[in-house]
Amino acid sequence: MTDRAPAEISPILLGAALLGTGLLLRQWHPKALSLPERPDRPHRDRGMRRAARKTRDGIARVLPSNMTGSLGRTLAIMGAGLVMVRLLDMAVDEQEHLF
Repeated sequence: MTDRAPAEISPILLGAALLGTGLLLRQWHPKALSLPERPDRPHRDRGMRRAARKTRDGIARVLPSNMTGSLGRTLAIMGAGLVMVRLLDMAVDEQEHLF
């Protein structure tokens, strides 16, 4: 092993930690971070209140139902990407290394 060994392996270790943390977060769904279900009832609002409700409902539709799932997915993708970049970096010519 050379003096560069810790620097060469640290992105892999960090990527594995991010990936593991992301996978754990994807399994954990605390109620405090869940969006409430929309009630199924008729709406009688008009004007600006209706526009505000429709906008709120549109934003809520694209958000994940539980925020930890979204955060976990992001961390897992970042971790897997970091590990893949480092492993591929080890396969390229020495002068072309990024890390």
